[in-house]
Amino acid sequence: MDSLVRELLARKLSLERAIEKAQKAINSAPDGRLYVDASRKTPQYYCVSDCPSKRVYIPQKEKAVISGLAGKEYAEKIISKAQKEMKMIDRYLMHLNGDSADLLYSRLPDSRKNLVAPILLDEETSRIRWSSQNYERSDSHKEHLKFQTRKGDLVRSKSEVFIANTYFDYGIPYRYEAALPLKNHITCHPDFTILDISHHRIVYHEHLGGLDKPDYVADQIWKLNEYRKNGIFLGKNLIITFETEEYPFDSEQFRRSAREIFLQ
Repeated sequence: MDSLVRELLARKLSLERAIEKAQKAINSAPDGRLYVDASRKTPQYYCVSDCPSKRVYIPQKEKAVISGLAGKEYAEKIISKAQKEMKMIDRYLMHLNGDSADLLYSRLPDSRKNLVAPILLDEETSRIRWSSQNYERSDSHKEHLKFQTRKGDLVRSKSEVFIANTYFDYGIPYRYEAALPLKNHITCHPDFTILDISHHRIVYHEHLGGLDKPDYVADQIWKLNEYRKNGIFLGKNLIITFETEEYPFDSEQFRRSAREIFLQ
């Protein structure tokens, strides 16, 4: 529900900016209103004053006047619609304040909470439940798990430490090398499985740290192809970062990207 509130507030801010822009267009527009006579092959334009019977022909060459009058009418409609929408947003936000259906489960007493399966959860409860669940991890080459994250996980590289710590610092729930069953009885272990609470989805993150090695590249291409067959691909629900000796991992760019993807 917090994500919905953020989206509504962002929408309200967008409407406020639109109203401000529309008002500037109105203030800079010529006096009067535009009347368009479309009965002829070429439309004829007139400026109508406050007196409806008074119309002044506007030559085609005075495009700025014609556009200004047309833009003023459009801007007035924008303001009217935007103000109505903002009022609806304010009413809905007032209703949500402390009265969201998402909060019902977390407010149940433990004696009842343990008897029902949650249908809706607030974001904090979702984060806690998902993070506390046990999951099957990869058992491949455990001897390479040498680097500890702030969350306490052991990972395989300093770059993965930075990635894990970024998610941890931002409060983004993740699992490291969790088993992911795919079609054809294939199980993969994405480097990171992320609960994207704001957008109600699971996102997978692969850090390709061995692109200098041909065998590694072949394995990753196979894995990415299997992901694609299962509806997991870049631009939808898959994040890919990479590094080579020539192109090291850009940690700050990743931090900015993570914030933009999951927190904005």
